[in-house]
Amino acid sequence: MFANKLLVLIDGRSVYTPLFSGAFWEAQDVLLEDVERIEVIRGPGATLWGANAVNGIINVITKDARDTQGTVVKFGGY
Repeated sequence: MFANKLLVLIDGRSVYTPLFSGAFWEAQDVLLEDVERIEVIRGPGATLWGANAVNGIINVITKDARDTQGTVVKFGGY
């Protein structure tokens, strides 16, 4: 949660927050139903991906808009 040397991408775009020096996972509004796959690349990748990819890269790839047509209803409580 507090790894600041981990690059987090959503559809190839960085979600780095300079204020926190990392990614706010709670602020990312990606529904689990919309996730196609999650790519995890372990180890140093700074030469390919940039300065924040020292310990690894997490890339969340979502589905195309045409694959997410319809209605989603969620219920929850405490």
